[in-house]
Amino acid sequence: MNVEASLTEELPSNIESGETSICSNETTPLVNALPSEASLEIAKRDTIDPYPTAARKEVQWMLTSSSLTILTLMLEMSFFFVNILAVSHLGAKELAAMSLAVTCTGIIALAPTFGLMSAMETFCSTAYTASRDKTLVGFHFQRGLIAAFTHFIIVIPILWYAESILLIMKQDPAIAHLSGIYLRIQILGILPWSIFESCKRYLQAQEIMRAGTIVMMIVAPLHWINNYVFVRSETYGLGFIGAPIITMASNWMLVICIVIYTCNSRAKETWGGWDKRAFHNMQEFYRLAIPSVITVCAEWLCFELLTIGTSYFGANQLAGQAIVFNSVLLIFQLSNGLGFGTSPRIGNLIGAGKPRQAHIAADMAVAASTVIGIAGTLFLSLCGGWWISVYTDDPAVAYEAVKLMPIACLFLISVGLNAVLGAILRGLGRQQISAGVYMIGFYNCAIPVSIYLGYVKHMEAYGLWVGLCFGVLVSSALHLLYIYKWIDWRDEVRLCLLRLQKTQESND
Repeated sequence: MNVEASLTEELPSNIESGETSICSNETTPLVNALPSEASLEIAKRDTIDPYPTAARKEVQWMLTSSSLTILTLMLEMSFFFVNILAVSHLGAKELAAMSLAVTCTGIIALAPTFGLMSAMETFCSTAYTASRDKTLVGFHFQRGLIAAFTHFIIVIPILWYAESILLIMKQDPAIAHLSGIYLRIQILGILPWSIFESCKRYLQAQEIMRAGTIVMMIVAPLHWINNYVFVRSETYGLGFIGAPIITMASNWMLVICIVIYTCNSRAKETWGGWDKRAFHNMQEFYRLAIPSVITVCAEWLCFELLTIGTSYFGANQLAGQAIVFNSVLLIFQLSNGLGFGTSPRIGNLIGAGKPRQAHIAADMAVAASTVIGIAGTLFLSLCGGWWISVYTDDPAVAYEAVKLMPIACLFLISVGLNAVLGAILRGLGRQQISAGVYMIGFYNCAIPVSIYLGYVKHMEAYGLWVGLCFGVLVSSALHLLYIYKWIDWRDEVRLCLLRLQKTQESND
């Protein structure tokens, strides 16, 4: 992929030598072709390179592009990491309260927003390569913003009265009070975070992968410094309340920086201005968005229920669970970031009429995710004791974390595969398949097994983790089976053209 030296300008990716000379640029529009002509267009456009050559090119693309989305997510995850690190030194109840508050934020606000943004990945990435009218990318971006803002309005009262809801759920009153304070402050940080995520997906769909990384490299160090000053500092520290305040302020810095970046990048060429027609036919957007919401919420809810379920076993187990969960999430972001790069890549290639190359890109992403999972498992297995000591010096909390670490290692490979396989399906516009897979794997398998082992068999937090591992294994196996047995990659080009035709017809 050719990239300009400027921080604000990037060139779209060109297909390397070895392909046919006709329509070799991935941004050459495909939408002038009828769906019935998809096979002819594929013959003109798709790669004819031997598999090893095409695979090597995709690995090179991952190193230059997906690596940026991975770095972005790791920096974004560092917000939670430093919050946990700072609050963990205030006490077990404070750590448990923040863990519970972050869990509630994830289930109620962040997971649904992630799902809504996933629909943007499909629409924006295929519109960018397949449509002659590039402002369709901006049009779908507007739809994503509309959906995110609508969801934000709905969750405000839930977060405002979170303390009362937690007390009804029989949570410890002290932990419920602190969590309620955290969630009320976080209301002010959810909207800017949603806008930031929308802008990031909008740019990534146009292969502007560095935007989120640059913004995070500016904001993350400021967040780390502010977190120490306003949470732990003896002079300026606010204690527990400092963590949500700094997180909220950092989210506003993120959205300001990425809007400035977007306005000064080539992405402004795809912005056709605010269009009231974006409100029309929103059901077409929600047709992909709702399965995405189900998919993301199923995964997040299962993970977050792990925290809620552990909260009934005491502050030490909840604090230990928070340490292990945070450690797993840090490593998981490598595969998750790979997925966020893979999804627009698949969408761009399908939109450009190159299904074989898209299939090879999917293969390389799956292989890379497997390697990441194995490396992460080795790290936690060999360095788990030292890593836990970074978080806490409380022996009771450390003991609970050590108990959970082996089972947490087991599911890292599968959960990483889930992230990449789900991203492949998002790029193809098959969010409903992931929704069904996650419903089976998480709701039908993980939750019942977790409840049985954790509460009936009295295995407590360890039993909850075993159930989660089982559900993750089932869902990753079903994903693999569907993608490698039932996906017709050539037919995906025709389906892509049909989606774009529906969008253009609704705008005429």
